[in-house]
Amino acid sequence: MNGVPATVPDADRRTVDDLVRNLPGGRPDEMSFDHPWEIRAFALAVAAHTAGEFDWQLFQGTLVDSIKDWESTRYPTADESWSYYRHWVSALEAVMARNGAVDRAALKNRTAEVLAAPPNRNHHRAILEPVAIDAATIAGPT
Repeated sequence: MNGVPATVPDADRRTVDDLVRNLPGGRPDEMSFDHPWEIRAFALAVAAHTAGEFDWQLFQGTLVDSIKDWESTRYPTADESWSYYRHWVSALEAVMARNGAVDRAALKNRTAEVLAAPPNRNHHRAILEPVAIDAATIAGPT
């Protein structure tokens, strides 16, 4: 689909696995990610940076700014809406939009389509392909 391989090359997978294992602050028996989408967001950022889509320091600065903006309006330890990886995704969207790799309006529309699609009944199986929606499952005028 669009020239994107359905599987991740072993070398790339090992690189991401090594990055995850070496994240600071974790203990060996703790998971670094609470939800599957978080590791996907992490891997997307690593892949985009590796492909030369953005400078890592720019991404880090944008991530810090996103967190600071959130903290300026909320008390982090008391607010249940805190999610480090939501800020990660926000920063990734911002740097990718800034360099023209992502159109924010198109991303917003695509997000709405994905969220409107019925859930996958086979959610317990790993899916290695990019997110795709069968047009026949989207409710709408015919």
